[in-house]
Amino acid sequence: MSTLILGRGHVGTAIHKHNPNFLFTRRKKAHTDTIVFDLENKTTWKNLPAVENIIWTFPARPQNLVEEFYETKLSKVKNLIVMASTSCYMNKRQKEVIDEKSALNTSIIRVKGEEFLRSKGATIMCLAGIYDSERNPLNWLNKGLIRNPSKIVNLIHTEDIVAIVEHFLKMPKPGERYNICDGFPRSWQEIGDRIGFEFRMDPEREVSKLLKNDKIKKILHPKFKFRPLYDLWE
Repeated sequence: MSTLILGRGHVGTAIHKHNPNFLFTRRKKAHTDTIVFDLENKTTWKNLPAVENIIWTFPARPQNLVEEFYETKLSKVKNLIVMASTSCYMNKRQKEVIDEKSALNTSIIRVKGEEFLRSKGATIMCLAGIYDSERNPLNWLNKGLIRNPSKIVNLIHTEDIVAIVEHFLKMPKPGERYNICDGFPRSWQEIGDRIGFEFRMDPEREVSKLLKNDKIKKILHPKFKFRPLYDLWE
């Protein structure tokens, strides 16, 4: 089946490396095989070939263009997979448990676009913090990007995202939203202690969430195992 990746950022690149026969788009011409596409430049919409599967990897916004683009180019696509962020959920309480039934924060522009696409049959993948050898949490700590050691972080390895995308390409789940995380929320303090990083600041109170991934685990192969975070340093 023909598959097109909209956007070739970190996740789009990882998917393409595993599936070099997939077509992909960039906002600017980079190589002879590049399909130029920019949602906000409607003159580029005509560049997209007819395919059976589309993997949408960038924020679904603004909503008016998302809706017009769907009606113009996507309404006949058999399988639409949309990458979202777990920041889509309302999070009012400290260490609030979040699953796919939790309230969405519809004040976020991309969430409205995602929900429109889901209403049209898209599968929404809500990605937790993405990591791998290139996006190494140790680097985030060393660069001082993490300011609060008590904050809970939910993570997912890039390779697990790729594997789950491939699952949805084979077994579509139209109109569903899934939390894509490893199911092991951790504080940055725990991660720092494990890898020998010493925080030099006092913990601050910051609302964190505990993501549940029971829904995605139910449909994956029984032998599927999320990559353990600490394997990155062992």
